[in-house]
Amino acid sequence: MSIKKVGIVGAGTMGSAIAEVFAYNGYNVILKDQTIELAERGRENAKRIIEGYEKISNEKVKKEITKIEGYGIKLTEEQKSSITKSLSVNVPVKEVEERIIVTSKNDEMSDCDLIIEAAFEDQAVKNQIFRELSDFSNNAIIASNTSSLSITEMSKNLKKPENGIIMHFFNPPYLLPLVEVVPSLFTSNETLTAVMDLLHGMKNHRENMVPVLAKEREGFIVNRLLIPFINEASKMLDYGIATEKDIDIAMKKGAGFPMGPFELADMIGIDVVKDVMNVFEKTYGDQYKTSQLIRRMSEAGKLGRKTKEGFYKY
Repeated sequence: MSIKKVGIVGAGTMGSAIAEVFAYNGYNVILKDQTIELAERGRENAKRIIEGYEKISNEKVKKEITKIEGYGIKLTEEQKSSITKSLSVNVPVKEVEERIIVTSKNDEMSDCDLIIEAAFEDQAVKNQIFRELSDFSNNAIIASNTSSLSITEMSKNLKKPENGIIMHFFNPPYLLPLVEVVPSLFTSNETLTAVMDLLHGMKNHRENMVPVLAKEREGFIVNRLLIPFINEASKMLDYGIATEKDIDIAMKKGAGFPMGPFELADMIGIDVVKDVMNVFEKTYGDQYKTSQLIRRMSEAGKLGRKTKEGFYKY
């Protein structure tokens, strides 16, 4: 199965970032949301991502030249040019931007080979999206970016349930290469092979994408371990055992984590943490009960980086 054109349903933070990754890899992308204004906002976010990558790449060259000259070495223009050439990354900003087309209509994705829904974590919402997509796209692979919900239940809403699968990207996908691939009870070997082959041939701004195969159980691999870790850290904070800063420092300097639980929570989104924990509590029982602090912060709209305030202020 050849995948040339990709549709993304949901132009929010995650959907637009996934769109950027596919466009960066040369795929034509249809980015869809409920209104054209929301879809345009998503394309602007994708544009900021690729332009930010170009800016960082250019700054890397300047910093390296400044670092060398800081040792008292005077570089010639020819040497500077050579360093620039060796370190520069060809960032196809214009091409990436042109590959992303926005829409508010499902039928404009009718010729897509792969459609990924990236709506918020609600089983009923995702079931409905799959049902709508199935009405006009019989042959496309229909994937969900869910981090915890049932792809088997979603796939029952497809005319061809064997085309349904989970492709769970991590935020931000242009920096984090992992994609959890989760087949449903219906998923065909052809669909699974096509998705794994696709991802093995892709890269983000840092490295090649890395797909891993997981069984359909709520939370899959990463979130099954990560989200309860964040939830437990929030309980420690609520009990007054330590400050968020000291807990983050302890886990980074004592356990070797690159980020602390509260830094992670703010990046993921407090609302996402709450939604996933709600799924875990329903599935696995009271040991996965959402902390009161996470609930209060979500209700207050203190969701992390995307609202400029979570456990930290931004």
